[in-house]
Amino acid sequence: MSEEPMPEPSPVTVLLSPDGAITGWGEGAARLFGRTAGEALGARLPALLGRPDAAEPLSAALGLAAKGRAWRGVLPLSGDGVTVACEPLAAGAGRHAVVLTVVPPWAGGLELLHEAGRRIGATLDLGPTAREVVAVAVPRFADAGAIYVLERLLADDDRAAEQADAEAGAGGPAVVRRLAVAFAEDDPRAWAREFPVNEVIVYPASTPFARCLDTGRMIEFGGDAAQDTVAHRTGRLLEGLLEHVSLLAVPLVARSRALGFAVFSRKRGRLPFAAADRALAAELAGRAATSIDNACLFRRERHTATTLRASLLPAAVAAPPGLQIAHRYLPAEAGVGGDWYDVVPLPGGRIAVVIGDSVGHGVTAAAAMGQLRVAAHTLASCEFPPGEVLARLDAIARDLDAAQFATCLCMTCDPATLRCEVACAGHPPPLLVLPDGTARHFAPPAGLPLGVSDPAHPSTYSQVSTLIPAGATLAFYTDGLVESRHRHLDEGIARLASALIASRAPSLEDTADGILTLLSDQRGLDDIALLLIRAPLP
Repeated sequence: MSEEPMPEPSPVTVLLSPDGAITGWGEGAARLFGRTAGEALGARLPALLGRPDAAEPLSAALGLAAKGRAWRGVLPLSGDGVTVACEPLAAGAGRHAVVLTVVPPWAGGLELLHEAGRRIGATLDLGPTAREVVAVAVPRFADAGAIYVLERLLADDDRAAEQADAEAGAGGPAVVRRLAVAFAEDDPRAWAREFPVNEVIVYPASTPFARCLDTGRMIEFGGDAAQDTVAHRTGRLLEGLLEHVSLLAVPLVARSRALGFAVFSRKRGRLPFAAADRALAAELAGRAATSIDNACLFRRERHTATTLRASLLPAAVAAPPGLQIAHRYLPAEAGVGGDWYDVVPLPGGRIAVVIGDSVGHGVTAAAAMGQLRVAAHTLASCEFPPGEVLARLDAIARDLDAAQFATCLCMTCDPATLRCEVACAGHPPPLLVLPDGTARHFAPPAGLPLGVSDPAHPSTYSQVSTLIPAGATLAFYTDGLVESRHRHLDEGIARLASALIASRAPSLEDTADGILTLLSDQRGLDDIALLLIRAPLP
């Protein structure tokens, strides 16, 4: 169901006589100013609201209306002032009145926050998240905006993030990276070059930006402070800078720690930031900080999982004499899963092939994958038969702190005779492509996935003995290559069989590339692992 845009609060209308007495007072005015119609009718607006400082400018506006001219500006009727339009109105029979249209200080704010909630955080990527914040704010709320995040938080190192927390509030310089920036249409185009995205800047402790981070409080500034802050960054004053006269540095705080700050500025000719604007900026920054914090956590977790996986997947697979082997691994775009494969050399020139998939994504799946892969490699190298390897892996999987389960397939093969022993723990079946161009399942007996059995009734895994026909190609794979939300597993396996047949080439590496090209629509949805073994022709 699509979301309907939140309606923007309507302006409030008050009717005045030419001498300033209130003659019309609706529910909107009562809500805005907190006075009933009974209290308001006949009274003078400044006196009613206890704002005598508004009497003189309102009288001047009424004088213009008496001459048939409209006036628009800010009157100190509440808080830091409200925007008012004062226009003459013919009331009939020679009588005249004045229409005072008041724009509520929160007008536009609810709609802005609604859009912020809809757009910000739609992705877990830092750059797009920061760009959405400034896109929501500029130009409706501010004439320029930017998002800065502490550089230490972007380091792919947990210790750096801990150091950032420990040094928070220390009063030192702010080392930040600019993740997004936007300017008003009439600002010089060269400003985009002067304030590039991903630039790292060190702001001294005396600047409003560093003080904002140090205190965790919003800081409003302008004039010389704005010029000095930018001049520190660029080494000179920039054309048009003097037009930006009202600036806010707003801390980005999530989970009680400062992540960085947002900057919003308004130019001369636009109302300076008022109390309602500051409240809106704080709300916008709060929503942005939550999304940026999530993006930082995701970025660090993904880096950790990717590093862990890279250290565990085999960089190279040695093929024994008489066999060709090709392998591919493609990580998912949205996260790191638990796919793994291994080829373990055994005495007598034999090999053990293991392929598996730990359910889940991220560090948990990668950690489970690492433990199971190391265990499988060790068990296979001890020359346990495939069924015994899986039974022992099942016991290990049940004891993992990560509480993961996994699918796995284990095969031993003698290249001299092409005889294989195969056992399976819930993994998709291998495919065999024969020299005549036909394909079929290389189906081992079914078995439960690793880690799902009751410890009191552990799983047992049967194994079958079979032969790889001479010249045939055997394909092992994980479900990322054959399954998607739009395609059933059986249909995906049939597509892979067709791709195997269509991609046959003298080079097994070319065959692997051809398969991934034909099934390119599967990429990015989940991790993909593919391992091909080809037996020689007689």
